[in-house]
Amino acid sequence: MRDAIPEPPPGAARRQLADGRDDLLVREEPLLLVVHGQQLLTMRTPGRDEDLAVGFLLGEGILGHASDVLQMVSKPADTAARTTDELHVTLRTPPDAVVKARLARTHEIRSSCGVCGVADAQSLLEATPALLPGVPKFNPARVTALVTALHQVQELFSLTGGCHGALVANADGTVLGSGEDIGRHNALDKAIGEAARAGHELTQAIAVLSGRAGYDLVVKCLRVRIPVIVSVSAPSALAFDLCHAAGATLIGFARGERHEVYCGAVRLTG
Repeated sequence: MRDAIPEPPPGAARRQLADGRDDLLVREEPLLLVVHGQQLLTMRTPGRDEDLAVGFLLGEGILGHASDVLQMVSKPADTAARTTDELHVTLRTPPDAVVKARLARTHEIRSSCGVCGVADAQSLLEATPALLPGVPKFNPARVTALVTALHQVQELFSLTGGCHGALVANADGTVLGSGEDIGRHNALDKAIGEAARAGHELTQAIAVLSGRAGYDLVVKCLRVRIPVIVSVSAPSALAFDLCHAAGATLIGFARGERHEVYCGAVRLTG
C-alpha cells in the first residue's frame, strides 16, 4: 500500500480500510444525459462529462461532427433531493426521425455494455462511413510508444488501480485525446470527445485501449472513422470480422516490445 495518500482528484474518493489506513478508490456515480428531452442514464467516473457526451453521441451516430452541438449545460446533483448530475445537450438542428430512433435505442448507457437497448447488433453498423484506405502509415515501433503514452496519461489508474483508459493519437505520436473511467466505453468516449471537440481529424488516427478490443469499442472507432485500433489485450472474433470487413487495422496484445497484428497490416511499414 502507499505510504502517503495524496489529495484525491475529481475521479477518486478517499476511504478508510478495515485496518484503519486510507486508500483512494475510483468514483462511480450516475449521470443523466438529456438530449432534446431524451433521457439517457449512465454510471461514470465524474469529470469531463462534456467530452463523454460528445464522444458517446458521435460513436452512436447521433452526431456527425462535434460542431453539431449548440450548447451543453451541466446541472449538479442535489444530494438533499436525491437527484443525479445532469448534462443537457442541445443540437444545432433538432433531431430528425433517424436520430430520434437512435436516441430511443440508447435509452440506457451502461459502463460495461455498449449495445444496451439494441435488439439487432448489426443495426449499429448502418450508415457507418468508409475508412480511408491504407492510411495512416506507421512503423510497428510506434505501437510500443503509443501504449507507453497511454500509461503516462492514466493518472487515475495509477492512484486507484480501478479504471480503464483510452487514447487517440496521430501516427506521429501526437496525443489528440485521452480518457479514464470506471467504464471502458466511457473512457473511449472521453478520448474521442476530447479530440473531436478540439477539432482534430480522426480519419488517420490510432485508438489505444487499456483492455480487450471488443465488438462494441471497435464499432465506436469505426463510426468516427478511426482506422487503427490497438489493444493491450485480446480482440474478440466479431471485432476481428468487423475490422477486416471495414479495412481497419487491428492490433492486440500490445505489451512491451511485442504485439499481434490481426488484420490491416498494409498500414505498417518497416
